[in-house]
Amino acid sequence: MKFDEFLFSHLGEMGRYQKVQFLLVTIPTMLCALHAFSWTFAAHNTPYRCALPTETDSRTANYWTTSKLIDENLEDCWNTKTKTKVNESDRGQPDVKCNYVKCSIGNDTCTGYVFDHSQMSLTAQEKWDIVCDRHYLKAVVQAGYYAGQMAGASFLESSVIRMMQSIVPVWWMYVIFRAATGFAHPGIFVIAVIIGMELVGPSYRKLAGVISGIFYALGQVILGGAAYYITDFQWLHVVISAPGVIFLTYWWLVPESARWLVSLQRWDEADKVLQKAAKMNGVTLPDKWWEQLDQDQGAKKDGTTKKILNDGSYCDSENATKNTSCFLLWPVVSMIYYGFGMKPDVLGGDLYVSFIMGALIEMPALVIVYLLIDRIGRRPVLAGGFAIPGIVLLANIFLPELNQWMSIAQLMIVKGSITAVYASIYTFTPEIFPTVVRNTAMGYCSTIARVGAISASFISMWIVEKFGKIAMLIPFSVLALSACLVTWFFLPETMSKHLPETIQEIEGTPVEQEMEPLSEPKNAE
Repeated sequence: MKFDEFLFSHLGEMGRYQKVQFLLVTIPTMLCALHAFSWTFAAHNTPYRCALPTETDSRTANYWTTSKLIDENLEDCWNTKTKTKVNESDRGQPDVKCNYVKCSIGNDTCTGYVFDHSQMSLTAQEKWDIVCDRHYLKAVVQAGYYAGQMAGASFLESSVIRMMQSIVPVWWMYVIFRAATGFAHPGIFVIAVIIGMELVGPSYRKLAGVISGIFYALGQVILGGAAYYITDFQWLHVVISAPGVIFLTYWWLVPESARWLVSLQRWDEADKVLQKAAKMNGVTLPDKWWEQLDQDQGAKKDGTTKKILNDGSYCDSENATKNTSCFLLWPVVSMIYYGFGMKPDVLGGDLYVSFIMGALIEMPALVIVYLLIDRIGRRPVLAGGFAIPGIVLLANIFLPELNQWMSIAQLMIVKGSITAVYASIYTFTPEIFPTVVRNTAMGYCSTIARVGAISASFISMWIVEKFGKIAMLIPFSVLALSACLVTWFFLPETMSKHLPETIQEIEGTPVEQEMEPLSEPKNAE
């Protein structure tokens, strides 16, 4: 008997124990969101100007000044209600504010800087003078987080590391701690999804990714609200890091994976876990239940995987185009998703409102994916999810300046669509690759996705602030539409198909040979 058959025939697919443990392992994904996007607010693009010779303390100096030396040195003017640019001649009108030239006074360079504290009392930008020719450091810091993710796996509780970000004295130490935080997060999120899938029966497994994604979106909403009220980035880090200490209790609350213990034939430990689950679910397990299980085939599969990777037979197969196409989708979806998380106001609109609304739309988007992915198929969801952002971003380039709520509506369409892609691609990718290389392929996909996130850091936090939103909208729209075409023409539909076990099962192009359908639709799960 397979372990799955034994487990769910005795414990049920979603009993009380599964519900409690599933909730416990998905809650920490909120922390991942809090720290993934905290730099969006910690390095808020605060208006600043050169300090006057008489302003010896830039922290107490007022950004707005009547000094003619500064007051006539204007860069641009904005209507604070509509969040749109206006002419300098409108200066003095209600709701119109003009920013000063940032990096010079006349022909002289700055010896110090005065920041506008109307929104943020202290930002990392001000603390470490991330201004003018040092502006690229904003992107370097955020890229450090994703570089840490690229190297990351499961790590010990990292709340201490996260809290250290609030007190480090220099920017490069902050990068180190931020990279360490990124290193820890893949383990937290992946463990939540994997343990969630292991706990529940086949008919509930789609919920693992959806619920984890909803908690991740909820974490973003909490971050946006916290950042609005906590205007000192150091205290913001303290507040979002402190809850991590609570999860030290998981050492006692969340047991080891029973499936993992069974794979290692640690029967006594696995029995303790499953007996506790059975007691909570109100059922009993047979004595020496492990004697009913089939022998583990893991060692044989591992050897097969190594052989295929070493001799290159998989890479040389006719499937190379299909595999390469799948690999290309991951950095694109990562770049667009994280790019708009780091720069939610790029289309216009208030930073805080845009960020929170962009996070809220992720929740219904995930529910829609859950409802559609086994009805209309993976390929239409993926292709449509890429096409919609591409079209919206292209339209934004040619449309005149929009009001705040129209801009936020566009952001929500983009964020919701790309969230649907992210959720779908986690279902689709394992179905593309045969069992013998599936885990390795998923590892490659996750790694190259971080390349997209690192690229998004430099585009959204440096290049777009140097050249304007066009520097972000053009590459993102082109990549999104290209990914749509790649999905539609080069990748197969995998809905209601057997998971391929060998390379021979998936040879051929999507048009010439679709994957073998299931003989019984009820087994599609």
